[in-house]
Amino acid sequence: MQTTQTILLQGGLDLITPQVTMPPGRVISALNYEPDVNGYTSTGGYERYSGKPSPSDGMSLDDIATRRAAIAAVPGTGPVRGVVVYNSAVLAFRDQNDGTGAMFMSTAAGWVQQTFGSTLDFTLGTAAFTEGTTVTGGTSGATATIKRVVVTSGAWDGSAAGFLVLSGVTGTFSAAEFITAVPGSAKATAAQTSIALRAGGTYEFVTHNFYGAATALRLYFVNGVGTAFEWDGTTLAPIRTGIDTGSIDSYLLTAGGPPDKVLTSASDRIIVGSSAVDNPAYIDEYRNHLFLGYAVGAVVFSGPGVPLDYRSAAGAGTFAFGDAMTGMLSASTALLVYGRGLIEYIAGNSVDDFQKLTVTAAAGAVLRSPQVFGESPIYLDDGGLRRLSSSAAYGDFKTGTVTQLLEPLFKLKRLAGVTPNTSLVVTAKDQYRLYWNDGSGVVLYIGRKYPETLPFKLPVTLYSSCVGEISSGLGDRLFGGGTDGYVYELDKGTSFDGAVIDTYLRLAFNNLQSATQNKVFHKFTADVLCEDALSIGVKFDINYSRSPERGDQRSEAVAAGTPIVSTAAYAAIDWTQSVQGELTRYMYGFGRNVAVTLVTSASDKRRHTFPSSTLNFSPRGMVR
Repeated sequence: MQTTQTILLQGGLDLITPQVTMPPGRVISALNYEPDVNGYTSTGGYERYSGKPSPSDGMSLDDIATRRAAIAAVPGTGPVRGVVVYNSAVLAFRDQNDGTGAMFMSTAAGWVQQTFGSTLDFTLGTAAFTEGTTVTGGTSGATATIKRVVVTSGAWDGSAAGFLVLSGVTGTFSAAEFITAVPGSAKATAAQTSIALRAGGTYEFVTHNFYGAATALRLYFVNGVGTAFEWDGTTLAPIRTGIDTGSIDSYLLTAGGPPDKVLTSASDRIIVGSSAVDNPAYIDEYRNHLFLGYAVGAVVFSGPGVPLDYRSAAGAGTFAFGDAMTGMLSASTALLVYGRGLIEYIAGNSVDDFQKLTVTAAAGAVLRSPQVFGESPIYLDDGGLRRLSSSAAYGDFKTGTVTQLLEPLFKLKRLAGVTPNTSLVVTAKDQYRLYWNDGSGVVLYIGRKYPETLPFKLPVTLYSSCVGEISSGLGDRLFGGGTDGYVYELDKGTSFDGAVIDTYLRLAFNNLQSATQNKVFHKFTADVLCEDALSIGVKFDINYSRSPERGDQRSEAVAAGTPIVSTAAYAAIDWTQSVQGELTRYMYGFGRNVAVTLVTSASDKRRHTFPSSTLNFSPRGMVR
């Protein structure tokens, strides 16, 4: 007698569980699908981006091609070293042929390079300067508008030293001349210096409003080769911590100069470097302090509410971290600090009660992998992706692996020397995405009881990535900076920037809860959510592919169909549209188990989802 079994397609890729006990909704091989709330959904397309009209919004194939050709790479050389959304635009960072770095902003006309002002160092300050006023050189007669006033030591009693960030400079200030403004008085130590970004590195960003004003949300960033910076859309201000980290190859913290309060634990070692290098590689905000992390193992924080002030008198300070750093993220009630073989966290509210505690000294995070999902940090270590969850104790964390089913895949990547370039969290989809430097990656879905993971492979390699809102109220958009110099909008369009998207999904061998009983397999049916009609290749294998009975790949047509959803425009709903499509393949196979493979290849079809499948079969005798 013929019967059926319907299963939900969920569980993700499983490379560990024996076939005989593997839940039938999992897959044993996959490419360019991602797990989500509905099932397994094909990977979204991507297209180049610069702020010009989107290619996928074109009205015809010719229009799409014309729009795509009009979008240029970010000017410069090498990869896009950083990409971030700020003030409803995308900022991209790329090296220039003259050996500097540059910042470009997306506009309707394409990428526009941003210009920066100058800094003017001063000493012997007797009266405080005010932003927005004009400073004048007493001897040179040079003038400029003051955009930022930064005191690095002393006070306005004749001992203040620091620097001004200037715009609209006219003339050249002279060394040792007195500079004045209304109010403000000090002595210049040298001529003004143009602000520039150093080439190289990888950019990390945080946005925060330290100042309280409605328009004071500013961008802070580091790149590991130069100082940190603050950017408000027009003014770029260097952040000088006064810390000396020695050479970039140093292993642990070198503490020297202000701030002079260094917090260490008994096991920390402090070394002294020989050259002044202020090159933070990691950045985040915690308790209204700006924290900067150095690859050599230093953590420096500003005073509360003053992200440019690193004097101990302002409430700034420093921690020593006992490993080379690989990341730093604010999560829950603490600031996580990652090393390759150590994870610690900082808890407290200010320099008076900040304390550094250990999560684990047995393992750490791989560079570029740490992210925060909700309040739970996620990172890659040698065993796969792990998730830190808060314990009942205040601020404490405990570790747990979330990709044990993919351990062989992560091991192969590690042995091949493949490393992560970038990672991001897509909150709206409950996803964490990891992008390796060979163009491949994984999508981790955390929306069900147990995490699920599927792999993908892109024709381009992403070096950087970000998530942010371009248009208010329209949700976050995803962007990636490529090693080819282009910025790409992810999950956009129906193709890989014009190239086809190939997908592959091989379901687990399903014994229909009877591993040693033969069956006659009659038909495979899969529900398909798709806005476009599709052609899907279907193939089946019997008895772990050892049986001579198997189905050659055959293309099956699937009509479009998507769930009907309620909208405000109730009268405009097309009630004649199919709720979902359906894929049917007659099989005529005999054996103990069956695995079905689904394949698509297209550049003009929107994403599709397989939520469930049904097998029609007839039980036969037991295998003896």
